[in-house]
Amino acid sequence: MYYDGSVNGGVKAQYGDDFVVWIMRLSMSKRAARARDHLLEYETLTTEQLSAMGYEHPPRAIRDLRDAGVTVQSASVRNSTGKRIASYTLVEQMSVGRAGRVSIPKKFRDSVNAEHNYICAICAGKFEGRELQCDHRVPFEIAGDPDDLNLADYMPLCASDNRSKSWSCEHCPNWTIRDSATCMKCFWASPEEYDHVETRPERRINLVFQGDETEIADRLSEEARKRKISIQKLAWKKFLE
Repeated sequence: MYYDGSVNGGVKAQYGDDFVVWIMRLSMSKRAARARDHLLEYETLTTEQLSAMGYEHPPRAIRDLRDAGVTVQSASVRNSTGKRIASYTLVEQMSVGRAGRVSIPKKFRDSVNAEHNYICAICAGKFEGRELQCDHRVPFEIAGDPDDLNLADYMPLCASDNRSKSWSCEHCPNWTIRDSATCMKCFWASPEEYDHVETRPERRINLVFQGDETEIADRLSEEARKRKISIQKLAWKKFLE
C-alpha cells in the first residue's frame, strides 16, 4: 500500500499493509512520530531535514523511533555543501516482542543522583537534580533495559554531556556490532575507569568550573589566548611542567 501521510506532495514510499498498521500503532514520542511519518512518506530522512523541523539534536528523534521498536537503518551522505550527514531509512521489519524503553521511576533517578552526589559523571560539574538525566551506562539501543533497576547500571549526566554521549555512541563502530562488553570499557560508560573512547585508544579529562572556580578558568583562558593555544593544550602543558 502507499502510505497517505500528513506531508503534502513528494513521492510516497511503498510499504506492506501489515507493516504500516504495525508501525502506526506503536507508542512513541511526538518527535519520533514526526520522523516516522516523514519516512513513511518519503522513504529517507536526513539530520539536515530533522534540523529544519526544529530539533537541536536531530538523532534524538531517530533514537526515540528505535526505542519504540522500529528498525531504522542509517547511512552517511553528503548535503548540498559537501558536508557528511546521516541519512535514515525504515527497515520493513516488525520487531515482535521488543518493548520500548522502560520509564525510570523518579525515586530511582533521585537515588542515582544522590549516589553520585549530584555530580555529572562526565564533566564532574555539580547540578540540581532536575538538571541531571539518568542515563544507561550501556546505551539502551545496545543492551536494552536491565531486568532489574540497579544503581551500577546508570549514571547522572548533564544535558550537554548526554547529547555528546548520544552523538558519539551513534557514530561508534560498536553501534552496529552491539557488544555490551565493549561499551562498558568505553569512556562514555565508565569514565572513572576505561580502556578506549569509541573503540579508539584515547584518554580524556573533562572539567567544569563552577562558582568561584570560574576565576581560575578565566585566568587559564586569558593565558591561553596570549599564547595563542587552546585552553586544553595549556592545561596539558601545565600538567607536564
